[in-house]
Amino acid sequence: PGYYEDGSFGIRIENIVRVVPATARFNFKDRGFLTFEDVTVVPLQTKMFVKSLLTTEEINYINEYHAKCLELVGPLLQKGNHHEALQWLQRETQPI
Repeated sequence: PGYYEDGSFGIRIENIVRVVPATARFNFKDRGFLTFEDVTVVPLQTKMFVKSLLTTEEINYINEYHAKCLELVGPLLQKGNHHEALQWLQRETQPI
């Protein structure tokens, strides 16, 4: 999804996701449900957010997504001795 002001600015968030079976509380006629799973795990640029305009649900989503980014990518950076990149990741995934 993206938003653009002609001649001014824009924002676009593009993540790759895959469709996976979902665990649902109810299963209507045994049909099952699907959900999305993130394939791309890159932090969102939070300095572009106006936190006062975000709902609690949006803040929670961002914080949970960032925790997942750190959990999945952090060990890879640490194992590869990419200390500068790990520091950047830790800084960019701080809760908002």
